[in-house]
Amino acid sequence: MKRIALFGGSFDPVHTDHVNIIKSCKDKLHFDEVWVVPAYVNPFKNLSTSSVTQRLEMLKLALKDLDFAKIDTYEISKQTSSFTYDSVKYFKSKYPEFEFSFIMGSDQLDNFEKWDNFQQLIKEINFKVFLRTKDFNQTIVDKYNLETFEFENNHLSSTKIRNLENLNLQIKEVNDYVNNNLMYLLERVESKMDEKRYFHSLNVGQMAMELARLNNVDLNKAQIAGTLHDVAKHWSEQDMRKCLELNNKDLLNEPTPVWHSFVGAYHLKNDWLFSDKEIIDSIFKHTVGSTDMTTLDMIVFCADKISAERNYEGVENLRALVKSDLELGFKELLKNQYEVAIQKHSIDSIGKSLIETYNFWIKGDK
Repeated sequence: MKRIALFGGSFDPVHTDHVNIIKSCKDKLHFDEVWVVPAYVNPFKNLSTSSVTQRLEMLKLALKDLDFAKIDTYEISKQTSSFTYDSVKYFKSKYPEFEFSFIMGSDQLDNFEKWDNFQQLIKEINFKVFLRTKDFNQTIVDKYNLETFEFENNHLSSTKIRNLENLNLQIKEVNDYVNNNLMYLLERVESKMDEKRYFHSLNVGQMAMELARLNNVDLNKAQIAGTLHDVAKHWSEQDMRKCLELNNKDLLNEPTPVWHSFVGAYHLKNDWLFSDKEIIDSIFKHTVGSTDMTTLDMIVFCADKISAERNYEGVENLRALVKSDLELGFKELLKNQYEVAIQKHSIDSIGKSLIETYNFWIKGDK
């Protein structure tokens, strides 16, 4: 009789420890197959922060090399909160020729007796408990004579992953998918970004996409770069200083108000593990530009200054100019920024980078 391990969860997102548990089911527990059963909504959690489609796509990426693991969409297809008891009854009824066990993490033991129809459930199926931490509810294990197993444990959690912790241990393809789809954005920036800045960032992402469409640039890259351009805007000066000291001390000589562009780029590269250099570079340059501006760089620079909520005098004319001729619009915005900076701070205080950018693009010092 074929032995099947049922592995349920939100998988929001799936991570390395989920995969290691699945591998252990095959290698150590000798199951023939592992059926991964993503929940539509976990009964013990709030609404998922990602779509069903996204969670399924991430699971496909994570399991692509495991031919013994398959994704079953039974719970998702119900489009409602699912209980393990109902799923177990369904699988046993539909596949009476198979022997099923249910996989769970030791972190679920504290609520185990609260599961729906628990007394019937515990009689319906064997549970295999994988030890997520050293401390777990031994009382429940003993009470129900549960089997426990160790595995290659990185002590990850989906919550930690969503909050940028331990990304170096995450599945690279899944992390890239999360970054390229701007997933978990609010969770990742809300502690250091106020509501006004958040909606400005969303607007810049939308404007960047519009400009990308007009200039035959990758729309997704433009949206990502525009949306994340101010990711470090509300960092404390102390935190930004630490970042620049670690990555490029020379940038400390630039005016403090433009530090966030450099810090944001390093933050995305080092903490989000963004691997797209074009996106990182455009965020790095979005405040003061550079002598080497790609089309994407110009798009993000301009989108920041003409986004939908901007209402300063002359912004409508600048929007029209940028949309009709990106480089000409970029030069006009750069010229305005340079003149305003000198008026506010004097030429000795506006920083080397802005002067170099201005001299190259406006004065023609090439």
